[in-house]
Amino acid sequence: MKKLLLALVLWGCMLCTPVFAKTFVGVIWPMFGPLPAIGLVELVAELKMMPDVEVTTYLHQNWPSLVEDLERQPPGTRTVVVGYSLGANSSVFVANKAKYVDVIIALQPSMLSWNPAMTGKVGRMIEIYNPNPWETFGGMGSKKLIGPNIEYIANNDSHPGGQFSSDFRNLVKSEIARVSAAPALETAQARVPVAPELAYAESGTPAAPAAAKTRASTAPAPMTASAVAPHVMAVVVPVPVPKPVRSPAATKVASTEPPSRSPRHEDAMALLETITSSVDSGNLFAARQLTAADMMDYANRNYRNNARTAELLPTGSDYR
Repeated sequence: MKKLLLALVLWGCMLCTPVFAKTFVGVIWPMFGPLPAIGLVELVAELKMMPDVEVTTYLHQNWPSLVEDLERQPPGTRTVVVGYSLGANSSVFVANKAKYVDVIIALQPSMLSWNPAMTGKVGRMIEIYNPNPWETFGGMGSKKLIGPNIEYIANNDSHPGGQFSSDFRNLVKSEIARVSAAPALETAQARVPVAPELAYAESGTPAAPAAAKTRASTAPAPMTASAVAPHVMAVVVPVPVPKPVRSPAATKVASTEPPSRSPRHEDAMALLETITSSVDSGNLFAARQLTAADMMDYANRNYRNNARTAELLPTGSDYR
């Protein structure tokens, strides 16, 4: 029973472990090792500073050790092989003996060495060479490797100068970064859920208009003139005088134009007499000789400065 529980715990830990693998980089030196490859030594130092990258170097004749190290890597580890000169020639032997290599970058293989055709399983193989043998000391960096899955990049660098090329160094770093980030990107995409609204929008279902309708229903309604009017009237100070009954059509404030005289001016005069008895209008009726038209003209010119007077004035429809 204890063994079963232990096995279940280990299995659960393996499932909870994030899917992430390091990158193993094997660098193969040219003839005489790192001594004639100062530029490659500098590149190795830069690669060791990259996160989650393990770099190991090999002499070109010790390529079988690189194959063994590749086979010892845990499952999921990304593998990259970089070879220069005779080290580039040896990368073909590594590819044919290893089970699988993600990337191989061969810099200026030598024509002075024999190579079989590349038949191994390689995700991507890139060769950088100078097609002019006279610029590489008789062909030390001009050999074109043979294989169905090789990408060729021709340059005009001398054989010693190829290792200092910024294009070569950037290519190595970018390929390592690419294979290193591939599992992390896949894991991130698997864990990020798709928003429901975005999923509906991509599938073309009517969920997006429904969501827009829901948002529109929760938005506050715009203020209209009919909604504002009660609040405006609420701040008017009431006058302790009965207001005349208005018809339903009389919903606007009194017109700014003075009304014309009509046979009903006697009723208007009686109404104005009621207003003047309760509202302080100064000496409006001091002489008691003003006509109804004069009173209406005065009220219309001053009602905007007196809220109570505007409240009590009848509309123009009452005089027609």
